Amino acid sequence: MTRDRPDAARVALIGASGWLGQFIGPAMLRRGVTTPERFTAINRSGPSAAYDGLGAIPWAATLADLPTPPEVVILSLRAHDFRAGRFECPDALVISLMAGVTVGEIEARTGSARIIRALPNALAEIAQSYTPWLASAAVDAADRALCRAIFRGVGREAEVPDEAALDVLTTLSGAGPAFAALLARALVRAGQRAGLSETVAQGAAENMVCGAAHLMAGRIESAPEIVQSFVAYDGVIAAALRAAEDTGFDAAIEAAVEAGLARVHAMTAED
Repeated sequence: MTRDRPDAARVALIGASGWLGQFIGPAMLRRGVTTPERFTAINRSGPSAAYDGLGAIPWAATLADLPTPPEVVILSLRAHDFRAGRFECPDALVISLMAGVTVGEIEARTGSARIIRALPNALAEIAQSYTPWLASAAVDAADRALCRAIFRGVGREAEVPDEAALDVLTTLSGAGPAFAALLARALVRAGQRAGLSETVAQGAAENMVCGAAHLMAGRIESAPEIVQSFVAYDGVIAAALRAAEDTGFDAAIEAAVEAGLARVHAMTAED
């Protein structure tokens, strides 16, 4: 892990110990996408325990502190921090993990025409992120291959056609466990209102949200048929599902996605 490989990408990860950087950086090193000698971790707080045991990694406070320009710059930071800073790297492939910051704005602020926008989620922590991404016109096949290698280290990746798709996915895949947690909270509260103890309600909700997810993995396209099979059986669960639909379950999710999309558009307009 400590031996330099001249063919490995020379990468600077800005926000290396942040919400996503602390998982993506170590995954890149473990998979050999880059090496400790060719990787620089950039943040304002110094070395992070997330990189312990991965070699002698250089740390820097800003991109300008690097003695050699990186070939790849990963921007794992908040939009307002990006807009407040200086990130000129005209010769680098720039991979942005920021929501609400367009390819055009990234190009204008970095000087690079080779831009990839990607949206990993919190499941990167367990290498289960679903990461949609898109590439600017100047991104070539080698850049795309590197992008795929980076994000396969923390789960699955999928190239999407345009920023409109990425905006919608900011709420869908970008939510990570958020909607599952919302469902779990509602189930626990409903169970308690029906007379269950908190512990029993939590156990039932965990089984439904976490355990049932394994049954859906790899067959999400069958979700409508699964729902219909319970409705057709016309038992207790059918009554529950009908009540959820009649109360506006689908409409609530659609409203959530629309609200998230509106927020993304507002963030983009802040430029």
